[in-house]
Amino acid sequence: MNDELILDIDDGIGLITLNRPKAMNTFTARMQQGLGEAYQCCDEDDAVRAIVVTGSGNAFCAGADLHRDGDTFGVAGELDFSSCPLAMQAWDVRKPVIAAVNGHALGVGLSIAMQADMRVFALEGKYGFLQNRRGVLVDFAMEYLLPRLIGFERAFELIVRAQELTGAEVAEWRLANHVVPADEVLDTALHIARDMAVNCSPLVMGMHKRLLWCGLDLQRDALIEQETRALLDTLARPDAVEGGMAFFEKRRPVWGATVPRDWPAELMDAEGDQD
Repeated sequence: MNDELILDIDDGIGLITLNRPKAMNTFTARMQQGLGEAYQCCDEDDAVRAIVVTGSGNAFCAGADLHRDGDTFGVAGELDFSSCPLAMQAWDVRKPVIAAVNGHALGVGLSIAMQADMRVFALEGKYGFLQNRRGVLVDFAMEYLLPRLIGFERAFELIVRAQELTGAEVAEWRLANHVVPADEVLDTALHIARDMAVNCSPLVMGMHKRLLWCGLDLQRDALIEQETRALLDTLARPDAVEGGMAFFEKRRPVWGATVPRDWPAELMDAEGDQD
């Protein structure tokens, strides 16, 4: 991590904050490095059960820092990088990732939010993939992801027409389930994250997440095979008993299984294979 990105871990929540408020958290190479490292840290840390990504100040991330010292895209003659440049993408993190989009999210900023599993948007913000109006393609695999999330036609218009949306339009376009006033965004995201961290099995949350993301590419029968093997794995664990007992005893469950220690890699590898 570095001073452009802060990671705080408390009470089961990894809070990642993009931290360039005077520059509206425009994305730099250091922020890119820090975000990937933060995702990796949260993925491997048993103390983290859910993750919230937000921005400091009044913006989430207003796009890439195009100043030379921002170095987001390298310099002339050195343009050799992936469009998904993080050390770990949000969809590969084995914990729920919630984007608390507290203000403007444009270009790469909106891409970061859309890579998350859930989003809470600020009603007052402005949002859009404006790159086509700057002569540049979008990034973070949005051509793959957006059609699967919101349908081809909406994705086409957002990326190709490259128009700007208001917070109210974000809800209409189904970019998020939650659109609230800006001063409620972080609290709403943290409330959702805490509910999952307290009440849901960390291991099963991670397995559900992996199946959902892999299911975007799998045929139905292949998904059923993966789901069945994962289900049998969870039923054989003590947490399957603990969850039922906690429900009947009207108490919070005490989960024993953790993602880093108990992850069934042979069932749940990132590519969706089952070798």
